[in-house]
Amino acid sequence: MTGPRGASWEDLSVLLATLQHGSLNRAATSLQVSQSTASRRLARLEERLGGRLFDRTPEGLQPTALAHSLAAHAELIETHMADIDRLVERREAAPSGRIKLALPDGLASAWLIPKLHTFYEAFPDVSVDLVIGHAVVDLVRREADLALRFVRPTASDLVAARVGDIPLAPYVHPSLVGQPAADLRWIVFDDPDSRYIESQWVQQHIQPTKTQRVTLWNALFAAIEHGHGAGIVSPLVAEPAGLVQLPNLPPVPGSPLYLVYHQALRDVPRIAAFRGWFLDIAKSGLSGSLSASSSARTRLP
Repeated sequence: MTGPRGASWEDLSVLLATLQHGSLNRAATSLQVSQSTASRRLARLEERLGGRLFDRTPEGLQPTALAHSLAAHAELIETHMADIDRLVERREAAPSGRIKLALPDGLASAWLIPKLHTFYEAFPDVSVDLVIGHAVVDLVRREADLALRFVRPTASDLVAARVGDIPLAPYVHPSLVGQPAADLRWIVFDDPDSRYIESQWVQQHIQPTKTQRVTLWNALFAAIEHGHGAGIVSPLVAEPAGLVQLPNLPPVPGSPLYLVYHQALRDVPRIAAFRGWFLDIAKSGLSGSLSASSSARTRLP
C-alpha cells in the first residue's frame, strides 16, 4: 500500500511509531526493526514528501507541522492494514504462526510461563510472544493480539472473556510470623495516587510506619520471600514458596481478570486455540477461579 507521492506503508508506520514513542530507537523496537532501518525509512519518507517530519533537538525529536498533518491519515491506513491482516488470518487452515500476548509481569513469570509448555505440546506450530509491562496496549492497532487485563475494556470491537476472580491476602516469610502487622515493614507498589486496591487496603487497615516501594511484581515477591517484610500476594504463588498468611486481618478485595482480543480475531485458528487452552487451564487448574493475584491495574499474578 502506498500513500502520497508513492510513500509506502512501512515508511508511514515509522512516522506513526516515532510520534507515539517520541524516539526513533523506541519506534524501531516497537516495529521490530533496527534503528538504522527505521532511520532509513523515515529519511525516504521525508524525501518522497519533500519536507522534514522531525526536527533533531537536544531534547530529542520534535514533530513538525507536516508530521502532525499526516498523522491522522497514517492512522487511518494503519487501521485498514490491521483489518486486512485479520481478514487474511481468518483463512488460516490450522493453528500456526505467532501470537502476541500482552500481560503484567507477575502473571507472566509466576503463573503463565510455567504452564506454557502444555500449549506448545498441543499446538507445536504456534509461538507465543509475550509483551510484558504495565502499559495498556492498543489491540485495535495490533500492538498485541490478546491481552490479560484487570479492567473490562470499553471499545465496542474488543471481546473480553472473564477468566475468574483473583483473590489476595497478606503474606510474610515464616521468620516474621508472630510480629504485629503494624510493626512490620510493608512491601508496596509505588502508587502515590493509591489507585490500587492493595495500596488502599494497606493504608486503611495497617497504616505502617515502614514501607519498601517497588515498581514490579517480581521485586515485590522477592522482597517478601527474602523476609524484608509483609506484602499482598496470591495464595497460588505464596504458599508454594513457603510464605505464611498473616492471621486476624480484614480480607483483601479481589478483582476479575479478563482475556481481551479484537472481535475480528475470534475465529483465527491460533487465537481460538490459545483462548480455549488458556480458559481451560485457568478453570481446571484453579477450581473455577483464577487464584493468581492482584487487583485492577496491578501487576500481581
